[in-house]
Amino acid sequence: MRKLFVLCKRNFKEIVREPISLIFCFGFPIVMLVLLQALFANLPFTPENFRIERYAVGICIFGYAFISLFTAMLFSGDKNSEFINRLHMAPISKTTFLLSYVLSMLPIALFQTLLFFACALIFKLPFSVNILLAVLYLFPSALFYISLGVLCGVLAKNEKQAGPIGSIIISCSTMLGGVFMPIEGMGAFSTAMQLLPFAHTVDIAAGVFSGNLLCFLSHVLWVVGYLLLVWTIILLVYR
Repeated sequence: MRKLFVLCKRNFKEIVREPISLIFCFGFPIVMLVLLQALFANLPFTPENFRIERYAVGICIFGYAFISLFTAMLFSGDKNSEFINRLHMAPISKTTFLLSYVLSMLPIALFQTLLFFACALIFKLPFSVNILLAVLYLFPSALFYISLGVLCGVLAKNEKQAGPIGSIIISCSTMLGGVFMPIEGMGAFSTAMQLLPFAHTVDIAAGVFSGNLLCFLSHVLWVVGYLLLVWTIILLVYR
């Protein structure tokens, strides 16, 4: 447990000491939130697809995708440094090493979620216990995107490869996950996207603000299923 804590502390410091990662993980999604809400404030009515109740969850997922990107870059960078050579000589299991990246990113994801919902309150997101439920419901989604970043780091040979691969995750979460608008009503394309995990990472908490507290159950199995698949691939490849 002590070894895991030391590794988590080290990985956490590596992320927060990099200004670029902080800007993209916290600043850029908030800028998107402010710009879109400012746009719709000048319209006579807000389209149902862009109501703040749904968009607040989508912007959290958008932020998780950036965490995934920087997790991949950190992991792939460590693979080609003296740090990994020292770890191979230390009595640390591979499972402990891999989990340290996930656990070190979870506090960042939690702070990110609370920050985004705080900004959403400024734009008239109704304050209620549903916000706390949404934060809780988003935990599997955060875990999925962080694990996806570890997978990308495992597959990439170096940071130069991890960057483009991580960008694909951001694009998939945005276009296939319904981050900026729901995917319902897109016909066969919507059905196809429901087979992927990205839409479920948004819908897992989006229904909370409409009073559908059981929405978690209909999406969590998809997210957890893909999470197990991701970790199966990680362990097979990293072995």
